[in-house]
This record gives sequence, structure tokens and C-alpha cells, in this order.
Amino acid sequence: MVDAKAIRDKVNKKINSPRSKISSNLPSHKHCRMCGIEIDVKTDPRICKNEECVTKLEKQSKQDKMMRIMFFIFFIAIVAPVALQLFGFGR
Repeated sequence: MVDAKAIRDKVNKKINSPRSKISSNLPSHKHCRMCGIEIDVKTDPRICKNEECVTKLEKQSKQDKMMRIMFFIFFIAIVAPVALQLFGFGR
């Protein structure tokens, strides 16, 4: 059986630990997706203004778009013959 009292005591201990009090005083921030430095919370897309990071983001977005297109093509190539056979067009 699960000891609910022991779990509750562990959670209370974690909540009241000094580390959780320190982390609650940190200002909210984000990190750049490419290089990891701190940036403003309101920044969208989540990258810094460094030219290298902007270039990496553009390259990654092009690759993501190409991957989505390829997945769609492969999905159609696999599903279309099966669907046509189920509907009786491939006999």
C-alpha cells in the first residue's frame, strides 16, 4: 500500500526547502533556442538577436518544412494503395 502520510511529509519538506525559496525569487526569463543565453520573456521567436542564431533558425525552419512535406508524401504513398484496395479499386 502507498503511505500517503509519508508522501505528504516528503512534499512538504521539498516545498519548505531553502532551494525552493531561492528559486521563487528569480525573475522569469527565457533562453535562446540556438545558443542558450538568457533573453527577454516577450521575445518571439525565442532566439537572441545574434545573426548566427537567426541564420540557424531559418535553416532549421526550412529543414522542418521539408521534413513535414516528406512525411506527408511517404504517408500518402503508403496509405493510398491500402485504401484503394480496401475500396476495391486495386483488383
